[in-house]
Order: sequence, then structure tokens, then C-alpha cells
Amino acid sequence: MSVALHKALQIAAVAWAQMRTEGSSLERALAYATKGASAEEKGASQSVLYNATRHWAKLDIVTQKLISREPPIETKSLLEVALALLLNGKENHFTVVNQAVQAAKNNPATVHGAGFINAVLRNFLRSRAQLTKGFNTNLSARFNAPGWWISKIRKAYPKDWEAILTTQTLPPPMTLRINKRRTSMSTYCQMLNEVGINATPVSDWGIVLDHPRPVSEVPGFQDGLVSVQDAGSQMVPQFLEPHDGQKILDACSAPGGKTAHLLEAQNITVTAVEVDPVRAQKIDSTLSRLGLKAEVVVSDASDVKKLEKFGPFDAILLDAPCTASGIVRRHPDIVWMRRPQDIENLASQQRKLLDAMWTILPAGKKLLYATCSIFPEEGPLQIERFLETHPDAQACTLPGLDSPMLRLIPTDNEKNPLLPRVHDGFFYALITKKEA
Repeated sequence: MSVALHKALQIAAVAWAQMRTEGSSLERALAYATKGASAEEKGASQSVLYNATRHWAKLDIVTQKLISREPPIETKSLLEVALALLLNGKENHFTVVNQAVQAAKNNPATVHGAGFINAVLRNFLRSRAQLTKGFNTNLSARFNAPGWWISKIRKAYPKDWEAILTTQTLPPPMTLRINKRRTSMSTYCQMLNEVGINATPVSDWGIVLDHPRPVSEVPGFQDGLVSVQDAGSQMVPQFLEPHDGQKILDACSAPGGKTAHLLEAQNITVTAVEVDPVRAQKIDSTLSRLGLKAEVVVSDASDVKKLEKFGPFDAILLDAPCTASGIVRRHPDIVWMRRPQDIENLASQQRKLLDAMWTILPAGKKLLYATCSIFPEEGPLQIERFLETHPDAQACTLPGLDSPMLRLIPTDNEKNPLLPRVHDGFFYALITKKEA
């Protein structure tokens, strides 16, 4: 690391405490802990924090064995982020111990715990084999997920549950979407090759870099040649088939990746609706970098009266709020932040949004429903219920496929040649509103 490890540990420990005690998301906790930090410090502490999150279940098991009396949260958090590095095994063990002790001494809140941290970490190194003995047979430790999450996926995917959960423990690939308004797949791949970056096309729009890197190091990113977007979520233009001159609604649109992709695909008008004003600003930032324009509206997408003022629309994309259970390898904190009741709560919100979108969708037009979830309640079961309760709704085949619904499970080796070879978990359904 270019930043001293003790500094990265100290910052990551603050964020880890926020996640553990306040239930903050990794992204929010990191933003809190890195206020005033340099870009290098943020990057280094982010790496440490992600590593701790990917070892969450194992940390729970090991610390319970190592600690007989609960220390102050600041001390325990620093201990755990350091323990996670030892569990990962990529850093020199004694360097981690020494730097963790140094981090403790640098912070008034942990200075009195420096000796404790030193003793526990060294005890772990001495007894590592015994302390980690049951990891392979403990499903929570093996898949870094709580028991209810594992059971849920096991029930939904009786043949693929192990592959899904295993994939979710892996670091994600870095997938880019080519902006075909500014470059081509061949031209951009040649640009990467000239600077020694290897990449593999995985779809008509997407390429995967051999090694992830900060966007600041991605050629052409700041110039709008590419965007970071999983290949599974790059299928919206293929399924919605926008035509020049059309007006399309993108509901729940932040941070704007799909809005931008639609605008890159055709000369259309997009109204992007987002309820969160902070996240809505990200849409503007995304479009500005790409040289695109859309009508960004800060509003609840279920507010029919407000949306009617912007219509009628030729097509609607509803990228509904969900558990994000399909993108865990990008956001490993999801499995620990979610609760079983969240699935039904979000499914209820999705039903409300679907009903609102259906109200403003003109007859003969299409609605594309999408979620980055692999739970049936947020995908096929949701659409089946919608079709049963809306006689004027008709499922129609997704262009390029043979079904009106598509369930993608996270994989780096997709067998279906009609789909991107590498993708996260995603769900799509295409519905037409029958003519009166």
C-alpha cells in the first residue's frame, strides 16, 4: 500500500464500528470515516474495510474464541479489521500486528488497548489452525452470509445455490460499457492494448478488464468513452428497443447508468425519476461526464399525478428498489445489512411502483421491469402476481431470447451464448399494455 497500513487500519476501524453498531452501509460508513482523508488514504482504507466485510462471519467466530471480555468498540473494531487481514493472508503477518499496534497508539480512543490488540493478534497467529478448523463445514463461514440468507437461496435455487453463494464471496470483475457515440468496441480495446491493459469483450457493449483498477486509471473514462456497469444490467436497450424520437421514462433511475445507456443507444428523450435528491445529483454527474442530457425529476415514482405531467411515454423502465441480492460480490455488506422481512417490504414497494407505472403507461406500450435481485419474490413471483391482477397486461418475449422473463444468477462463466459471459444477478420482465 502507498499509504501506511496503520493509517488505513485506523480509518477502516472507524467505518467498521459504524457498520457494526449503527447498521450503516459500507459506502456510508466509509464516507463518514474518510472525511478529510486524501484519495490515497480513502483507497487504502476502503481495501481494508472491504476485506473485513468479506470475512464478517469468520471474524464473528474467531473473536468469540479469542476474547473472553468485550473491549470498547473502538478497540474491538481495530482488532477485527486487523484480524481480517491475517485471515486473508496476503499481508505479512508480523507487519499487520505491528501496524495494528501502531494504529492503536495513534488514537486516544484505542491507545490503552494497544497491548490487548497485540496479545490477541499474536495468539491468533499461534493458534490459527485450531481457531479456523471448522470454517469449511460452517456454511456461514464458508459463504460469508447469515443462515437465513443461505437458506433462502438454497430454497430458491436447489441446484445452483452453492455456485451462487461461492460466486458472491469472490471479488467482482471490473466491467465497462462502451459509449458507442464516442468510440467502438475495437477502437477502445486497441486503446487499452496500447497501454498494456488486457480486456475481454463479454457482450455487444461490455468488456471485462483482466485486473480491476481505479476509474482514474481507466483510459477514456473521464472523456466519456466508457462507464463502469455490470454486463447483466447492460441489456436494457436490447430489451426495451428504443427508437429515435421516443420519450422514455426511467423510474428509480439513480445513479443514472441505464438512463445514460438508453441515451447512448438512440436519439431519444429520457425522463429520469429519482426520489433521493442526493442520488439524483449522481444522475446529473453521470450524464455530464458522458455529454448526455435527460430530464431529471426528483420525485417519488409512485406519485402518478406528478408523473402524468411529464407524459405520455412511449416506454417505461422500472428499475425497482430491491434487496440487491444479485450484486453481493460488489457490495458484500448487503447480506449483513438485510433482514428477512426486507424481502416482503421491498416486494410491497415494487407492487406499488408497478401499479403506478401501469396507470401512466399508454395502451400498446411496453414496460420493462428490472431488479438486481435473485429472490423470487422480487422477480418471477412479483410479475406472475401482476399479470394475474391486471387483465390488460400481457407478457411479451424479451428481444433476442425466447421468454418474457430472464433470471440471471451471478457467474463468471455463463453457458447461454445469448447472454453476457460474465454478469451479476439480475431479473428482467417485459410487459405490454393491451389495446382497449
